[in-house]
Amino acid sequence: MNLLAFDTSSQVLSVALKKGADSVSGTRLVGFLKHAENLLPLIDRLLQEKSLTFNEVDAFLIGCGPGSFTGLRIGFATLKGLTVLQKKPCFGAFSLDMIAEAVDLPDGSSLAVCLDAHREKIYAKHFIREKQRWIDRSEIQVLTAEDLGRGLGDSVHLCGDAINRYKDSIKKNFRGKNLHFLPEKNWHPQATTLITFFENDRRRLKELRDPADFVPSYFRLSEAEEKKNDHVPSH
Repeated sequence: MNLLAFDTSSQVLSVALKKGADSVSGTRLVGFLKHAENLLPLIDRLLQEKSLTFNEVDAFLIGCGPGSFTGLRIGFATLKGLTVLQKKPCFGAFSLDMIAEAVDLPDGSSLAVCLDAHREKIYAKHFIREKQRWIDRSEIQVLTAEDLGRGLGDSVHLCGDAINRYKDSIKKNFRGKNLHFLPEKNWHPQATTLITFFENDRRRLKELRDPADFVPSYFRLSEAEEKKNDHVPSH
């Protein structure tokens, strides 16, 4: 199958393409302000490199979030446009599952993926490594840095862009635990992971069939919506 995948949920715009039995080709670009203008050109470049057209793509794969609200809207607007041109199967995966998949640690390791949800909140999910696979130990949650350490063991690896803003708070609230902060290369979802899920681990993917499926997974209200709710008088 010819598979086209992209993720726009973080500051790293990531696109990947697999043509038949060929190896996966991927490209990335850093910068939120560049997603809208660069997503389609990056896709087009990969297709040209593989001598493929949009019509020859058998399935589209997308990162569903959580992450940047603006970035996610750009990704889903692009996906909707592509499927209007040519109806194809579509599948999506959560950002935190994608990030975990790209982290290679020994069996028995504990991993907390932590993304910046803004307004002093963190998107978080806990995994345990068993038989060279990541096993869910929690659902995706929206937590404060103070709540993050609850339910984790004495030794845990952390990755995700929340480290950028909350590292000191996390250290303070994880006092007594053995913390390992993973490098920035492990902080953002990669589109190549979506192709890995499609070929090897479909349980991480959700098929997007109905119009209601073609929306990002935000996991919280936008800042504007939260502020509006804060000003709604109680009765």
